[in-house]
Amino acid sequence: MYRVNRVRLNELQLNWEVRHRIAVGVIKGLDYLHSSCNPRILHCNLKPSNVMLDAEFEPRLADSGLAHLMPNLTRLDSSGYTAPECFQNSRCTEKSDIFSFGVILGVLLTGRDPSDPFFGEVSGGGSLGRWLRHLQQAGETREALDKSLLGEEIEEDEMLMAVRIVVVCLSDCPTDRPSSDELVPMLTQLHSF
Repeated sequence: MYRVNRVRLNELQLNWEVRHRIAVGVIKGLDYLHSSCNPRILHCNLKPSNVMLDAEFEPRLADSGLAHLMPNLTRLDSSGYTAPECFQNSRCTEKSDIFSFGVILGVLLTGRDPSDPFFGEVSGGGSLGRWLRHLQQAGETREALDKSLLGEEIEEDEMLMAVRIVVVCLSDCPTDRPSSDELVPMLTQLHSF
């Protein structure tokens, strides 16, 4: 088993197709926890080190058991994967998991760790989400993409659309973030646009 954080650490060189498959698998896993489990489960600790990859790079979510048993458990860290509202009121929601998913998708697209000091140094920076919003507004979204991913034009268009999804997932306002059941078709059909 591999962990997604090995992509962030540049220990695994994966093309866009594999990274996209990982993102789709993670959001399908979250959607299962949010919609199909009874009672519903919030992950509350979604980050690359808690996404395991099998030999075919199919993701498996790990470390959500405590969230099921103790939904108000405060397990906040400052790694950049925790939604801002979790720090404000110490409560995790489905939309908090979506924020964390957005950071993971952002890492898969940019290859940058969300706690990288780079984000504090760039204009409009301070966080991965603010940096991506700034680049999107400036029409420079391509600059955010991991340089090892750049190649075919079709894939680049998909990646740029995926950056738009990241920006929405990283909205400061939880109600502006899509739900997991909205994200599944957005990501699975990304290549058909």
